Amino acid sequence: MTFDVAVTGDSIVNREVSFCEDPQVTSLLNRVRDAAVSLTHLETVCRGPSEGGDGAYPAAMSGGTWTRAPESVGEELTWAGFDLVSHASNHALDFSYGGLQETWNALDDADLPFAGTGANLADAREPAFVDTPAGRVGLVSMASSFPDWSRAGDARPDMQGRPGVNPLRYHYAVDDDSFETLREMGRTLGLVVRETEEELTLMRPESRNATTRFERSEDGRVDRVLDARDREENLRAVESAATAAEVAVAHVHTHEFRLGGDVSEPPHALEVFARDCVDHGADIVVSQGSHAPTRGIEIYDGAPIFYDPGEFFLTSGTVTRQPSDFYYGYEGVLDEHPQAATPAEGMAARGFDLPWEGAGFTEEDAMKNPEGGFFLGPGSVLARCRFDDAGTVTAVKLHPVTWRSEPKSLTGLPVEAEGELAAEIIEYVAEQSAQYGTTVKREGSTGEIEL
Repeated sequence: MTFDVAVTGDSIVNREVSFCEDPQVTSLLNRVRDAAVSLTHLETVCRGPSEGGDGAYPAAMSGGTWTRAPESVGEELTWAGFDLVSHASNHALDFSYGGLQETWNALDDADLPFAGTGANLADAREPAFVDTPAGRVGLVSMASSFPDWSRAGDARPDMQGRPGVNPLRYHYAVDDDSFETLREMGRTLGLVVRETEEELTLMRPESRNATTRFERSEDGRVDRVLDARDREENLRAVESAATAAEVAVAHVHTHEFRLGGDVSEPPHALEVFARDCVDHGADIVVSQGSHAPTRGIEIYDGAPIFYDPGEFFLTSGTVTRQPSDFYYGYEGVLDEHPQAATPAEGMAARGFDLPWEGAGFTEEDAMKNPEGGFFLGPGSVLARCRFDDAGTVTAVKLHPVTWRSEPKSLTGLPVEAEGELAAEIIEYVAEQSAQYGTTVKREGSTGEIEL
């Protein structure tokens, strides 16, 4: 029996969307609903209108916006046709542990399996599964981009674990000159400097856990290096998913881009790790979170690696009631004092016009790294991967995605791109994928990967 697995990137759902009967939105969502299993990434927190008393306080740090979804967020995703959710991200604890628990409750109420967060580290790393008549799909979700305090912690025989995100941490390999410069800068800035001949750790004085680690590079190249324990334990989780399911999916939420490159280029360490996931049994690898919005696609040993399919639901601009930290973060571009600004003024300062360009920066104060800022590409894709009864990918079809910008009630909802825009999106993905030897053929308004 053959079956399709649909893959999307972010679903930033900060309001109810199931009211929508717009035929353009419905047409795209029917492609999600028609697949045997459809996967999305939930990058928001279910946070009801109540204040305090439930532990759902706004965290001191967030991913930029403190995301807030309606209590029906799980039902919104099932209405859209999704069967499985990745949840590890920098936004998962925007409203602390209480908000995390509310999100779990919302997903459980909708009978929507999710992976990537949990009551402790083992729980966060555990695969989630969805069973269909056509086969079983397993998902492991992890994040390389997150506030360090939101990282899930191991349980011990004498101490409970910590709720949070399944981490895929990294440190840096640097050349000898950079190693010496970092040591001196650490001392100049009053950081606690710990070093051996081959490794340097810079720590803030108030916390021995607030560290940045550097090792000497063997080849003289500056690059990221994945944390060995996170790497090995997540690969074991991928193996576990592959053992128990016909199709195993490995997911990584990442904002990192290639050092010296722009946001459309994934880090070298992520490329290597994605291939490692395939070597350990993953049939699909999907990373997302770059806001590029789209990155290239690689076919490695017969398995598709989506370095970022891009945003799907993009209702970022309609979230309400932000904490004071949000407004103070954009004090320089607000006309009002941060304590007097309205949610609409705060969202305008944040810059959520579509396409989102990571605003909150004036032209004179433009983002210098990554070069060119965010949202370099013209749109996203919805990918449908067809598997045969042997679990082999036989086709990968790409549907170009853009978003409604009017009327206001539909702003940020996804629609299938048409005409020149569709061609531009497919051609952009083809260009990004060519570096991996992947050929994307455009057929009308869609694309198909040559396997």
